[in-house]
Amino acid sequence: MKMISLRILLALSLLLGFGTANLVWAEAEAPGATLPANLKIEQWKGHEFTFLALPADRQAAGYEIFTVAQATQGFKGDRLVRIPYPEHVGKQVTVTEIVSFAIPYDQQEYMVYMTVNETGEKLVGRTTRGQLEDMVLTADLRNARQQFLGKTVYPKFRELVELNVLGCNTVPASVSTRIGDSVKVIDVYAGNQSQEKIWLIVTANGKKAILPIDYSWTNTPIQIWTQNPPWQNALFMEDPKITLGGSYDLWNNIQSGDIQEGMTKAHVQLSWGKPLKIEANGSVWIYNTKKLTFWGDVLYSIETISDDTP
Repeated sequence: MKMISLRILLALSLLLGFGTANLVWAEAEAPGATLPANLKIEQWKGHEFTFLALPADRQAAGYEIFTVAQATQGFKGDRLVRIPYPEHVGKQVTVTEIVSFAIPYDQQEYMVYMTVNETGEKLVGRTTRGQLEDMVLTADLRNARQQFLGKTVYPKFRELVELNVLGCNTVPASVSTRIGDSVKVIDVYAGNQSQEKIWLIVTANGKKAILPIDYSWTNTPIQIWTQNPPWQNALFMEDPKITLGGSYDLWNNIQSGDIQEGMTKAHVQLSWGKPLKIEANGSVWIYNTKKLTFWGDVLYSIETISDDTP
């Protein structure tokens, strides 16, 4: 499930030596500013992006983005002309031009031209599956900081990854949490992954831990976009034990990864994640060998099915 793979991904990046020295702080929001969200690539022109930090094992290779003068050489695979990591991490760029090009199977990718705000350097990158990796919309960082800093939120995970101590390359510890329990956001960083690019730094059980989110769908593959903001995959803004309801025993089952008849669809997703298949206009959910049938929003029956059931 996503909550497991996410924890593993973060743990691996931290194991590679990514400490707090490489984190990029989000900037404070300008008073009264109105900032965009969910920008398709064709809409990027004129908007600012920020270079993410990279895991330690990728820093020496630099970003897969090139100066305009060396772009042809870089896109042919010359790793030596990638722009260097130390000179660009945390820097902001403004997109100046977007040029689409065709790839097999009637698909499109994009050349993204940009200028480094601080130096005026002219750069170009090429999207893969509609995403320019290692960059986050600067507005997302600002908006995340404005919305979450100092707030109490309620993660949808059973454990978080402890924030590395500065300069410490030891194995990162996990911080146990209960799904839907409260944590406080004490800072907001740009992370080091192409998905869940923004790290909310929270206090949980007396420790600092990482709660990773994407703030908007900008610069994520459009195939995964939904009507809800992506940060809702990671947290609630209000106590779900109140908003979703349910007994003490029901929430213990969610924490243990169990389900029971009488749960709502929201309860089931918290416990088991998204189903593999949804059938019968949303009334049947399939999880491997389990078939869940709902009456409206309420889980009515749980059946075991064989692996070869069509």
